[in-house]
Amino acid sequence: MKKIISLAFVFLSTYVVFGQSKTLIFYPVSNSAPAKALWDDAQTKKRLIDTTSNPAKINEANLKNYNAVVFLNTSVNALSFQQSAELQRFLQAGGGFVGVGGAIEKNYKWLWYNKMIGGVLAESQFPDKVQLSLITNASIGKSELPPLWKIDDKPLVMSSVPVRCKPVLLDVMGKTWAWYYTTEEGGKMFYTALGGEPSAFQNPNLLAHIWSGIEEVSSKNLPDYAKIADTALPSESNFLKVTLSDNLENPLALATLPTRNVVWVEQNGKVKIFNVQKRKTNQIGKIDATNLKAIKLDPEFAENGYVYTFSETAANEYKIGRMQLVGDSVATMSDFSSQSTTPLSKNITYEFDKYASEAYRLPKYFAGKSFRFDNEQGFVVETLDEDGNVKNVEPFLSNTRFEFIKDMAFGADGELYLLENNRLVKIDYAEKNRKPIAVASADVLSGNVPLKVKFSSEGSVDFDTKDGLSFEWSIIGTTTVKIKEQNPEYTFTKVGNYEVKLKVSDTQGESAETSLKIQVNKAGPKKK
Repeated sequence: MKKIISLAFVFLSTYVVFGQSKTLIFYPVSNSAPAKALWDDAQTKKRLIDTTSNPAKINEANLKNYNAVVFLNTSVNALSFQQSAELQRFLQAGGGFVGVGGAIEKNYKWLWYNKMIGGVLAESQFPDKVQLSLITNASIGKSELPPLWKIDDKPLVMSSVPVRCKPVLLDVMGKTWAWYYTTEEGGKMFYTALGGEPSAFQNPNLLAHIWSGIEEVSSKNLPDYAKIADTALPSESNFLKVTLSDNLENPLALATLPTRNVVWVEQNGKVKIFNVQKRKTNQIGKIDATNLKAIKLDPEFAENGYVYTFSETAANEYKIGRMQLVGDSVATMSDFSSQSTTPLSKNITYEFDKYASEAYRLPKYFAGKSFRFDNEQGFVVETLDEDGNVKNVEPFLSNTRFEFIKDMAFGADGELYLLENNRLVKIDYAEKNRKPIAVASADVLSGNVPLKVKFSSEGSVDFDTKDGLSFEWSIIGTTTVKIKEQNPEYTFTKVGNYEVKLKVSDTQGESAETSLKIQVNKAGPKKK
């Protein structure tokens, strides 16, 4: 037997074992009597249990030790999003769930639980304790119940129970009071509407009823987290929000280019582009941006450079224009006009496998999920079913501050780009150290010998702010000269074509390189 530990505010520990199965009972600290009744019954029957009212115990490191979790008169609303996701993953790994009484509420913060739990509360509930005459409709687990029994309790009344839920307890009118089934997540669940009245736990049949549910949902094996390793909720500390360009003039819509550059249109019609290598923003054109709602690349953009503009003319009606990008320097409107009545969706779906070779793509956890932003819910991620219906809504980076997001798109690098008020920002993800970014420039790229050049590493950056950077320039001609300065000056005294490399290294051993071409010409004849 394990030593019993008692922490008065939230925790009471031992195990419940049915053969080799183990169970955690989660209860509200304000209503500990039912947990105490189950605890006492467990000791009498040599069952070992953990009981806790601490939501922090709902995590993989703890749940992996249990075959089943019991929510005793408390629901998922007691959990943070992180804890809710951990409970869902417990079921996906094969763990069992038991809900008693108040495990069902009218509304839930996390939609997946609403579908999993099954029943829907009726508007009218019993104001006081009542006596129920019950029929054991299904024999589950190992604990035996009489075919007919009574209980004085304050059960919750359901308006409906889905057909997937197999009835365990019925009353004489055929109403369902308990059920079980195998969840969409993979683990089994059992729920009983009984147990709302603390004194009901003095009835041994109620205790046997709950134990039978625990036994039914408890697999012989502990949850297999290895099979769902890619579904772990990523730590927010691994994400980075980076400002790429600020002081924008009320940007309206953006598009990410195959070159990894980002183009957007501002309210005044200015078309601007952010060059990811030079880390600079330039205006490349101007269009009519009246009521502009979106811009989208032509499917053959790489060949034709077309970008379509969608300007709203009425509700869900749009005038479609077209501009053409020439390289990354010019955007002009082309002779094209069309109409559309298809509603524009600001939701974007993350295609994880599309970015397989990208170092800082978002993790697989978000594969197939849709991202959106609104004023009420903020930045959220939606999981959709096969018919496009929302199965679950979860906050995205809830500890990161986002101002109003105008538009968003995934880049060719699998990172998320946002127009946030008057800034262009991106979200990237890394479980390990990020590589620095090397940017090199020079005040002149060609000239006559002797040619004095001022080199600059401005724009080089490491987004892991704790990392220090070192700089090494290599001037490569017939020989190689190395200069370990951030912004050196160098005088070329020989005619030729030179490659100048900049290597930027961080203190974790990662580095990045970039290069310039310098042309040194023979000096012309001196003027007389």
